[in-house]
Amino acid sequence: MEALRLIKTARHALAEARHVPDVLAEARRAALLTEAVGARLAELDDEELAGLGRQLSEAGTLASGCLDRSVVRAAVLSGGRSGRPGELGDLDETLGALDGLLRELGETLVVLACGADTESVYWTCIDTVDAVAECKDLVARLRHAAGRSVAGEAEPAGQGAPLLVVRLGPPGEGGPTDVAPDYRVPGATAGASEVSVPVG
Repeated sequence: MEALRLIKTARHALAEARHVPDVLAEARRAALLTEAVGARLAELDDEELAGLGRQLSEAGTLASGCLDRSVVRAAVLSGGRSGRPGELGDLDETLGALDGLLRELGETLVVLACGADTESVYWTCIDTVDAVAECKDLVARLRHAAGRSVAGEAEPAGQGAPLLVVRLGPPGEGGPTDVAPDYRVPGATAGASEVSVPVG
């Protein structure tokens, strides 16, 4: 199946997931898909794109590893949806869609961390957000290397919209726990104790 179609399917499935194990399972599928897209990019003749593709594949592996825990595994095994792209298709469109998937994945995991009722779920989300941020940075570099960057979408950290710092903490340690179900953080990068998000 073409990478773009798989990415669109993953974005839809992530948006439709309603329960924590299902969200984490879809997050892991998205990470595995990122790994697979990176592996396909690594096969390109262009040396720079291939090198960045290998790095993206490794970062996707790290992200999926963060989610490879018992709270995720059962839901993942029951899913059965393939995540291996047969071809990349239009590189600009594919990378743009992957950037969107990773952005939505990071936002979803931040929301999940804010409302986590166990430390296991909290740290799974926070660790994965860090790995997803690395994937997103590599996708931005790939888009730039391909000469098709969209203005304003790959701004270096510290430029563009001002940042709002949201402090997070594990359950029971003063972190926020009551988050509206439909709340979405507009583009997040995270550390273990705080998340910086653009304002406006």
